[in-house]
Amino acid sequence: MKIQKIVQVLLLLFIGISGLTNCSNDSENEVKIFHLSFEKNYYERPMQGAKSIMIRGGNRDYTITVENPEILEATVDLSSLTGMGNLNIYPKQIGETIVKVHDNIINETVNLTIKIVYSYLNLVVAAPIQSPYKSGDRFFLINNNESSFYLYDEDWELKSTGKYHFSTENNTPYMELIFKEKFDGRNIYKYDLSNTSQEMFYAIKALLDWDWHDFTKSPGTRESAPITMNATDAETGVQYYFFLGNNDMPENVLE
Repeated sequence: MKIQKIVQVLLLLFIGISGLTNCSNDSENEVKIFHLSFEKNYYERPMQGAKSIMIRGGNRDYTITVENPEILEATVDLSSLTGMGNLNIYPKQIGETIVKVHDNIINETVNLTIKIVYSYLNLVVAAPIQSPYKSGDRFFLINNNESSFYLYDEDWELKSTGKYHFSTENNTPYMELIFKEKFDGRNIYKYDLSNTSQEMFYAIKALLDWDWHDFTKSPGTRESAPITMNATDAETGVQYYFFLGNNDMPENVLE
């Protein structure tokens, strides 16, 4: 009887250990499933310089359908071994369309509204900080028929709007900003851009379609330092520095 009880106990222990091992293997072999998700359901992207849209949740197996392919093309980039992938946007014309992203693993679909807007140049005010600028201010020069610009503060509150104009006088490049309101009695600020780098002029050409020498080419290598616009006030002689920024224009502003 004692031998039989010992055998029964050993058998129960063996069954228990086998069960734990199987559970451990099942846990290790379990495939994690993620719901398809994005940060939001509405995005704006400029005609030039459009950024990718991050897929926050998903299973790296997607089918993309663009409702109006005349507006844009969209593809998925799974080149990174981490994350859930990115949605690459290739604008074709100004307009708005729906992009359907379908996760083939869990059979979920998310509809994204994507609006293609005019290209723009983002400039961040560096120095000096004096009227009409404050620390953290940033410009957006829009490549539209009106040549509009928008000036925002560091909290993304709209400070002012107006129009910009590039010109060449005696082989000297100028940028003129015409504000809708006056700052210290002035609403027109004209800047000599003679000392501005080739990289900044290339960005102006690419995003705003203005080329002061008619032969500005893409730099061979990208500078590691910030690309700077050296702008000397034609009236006061004060030299301003504007960095090329990488900010997105606030949404629901541009038509």
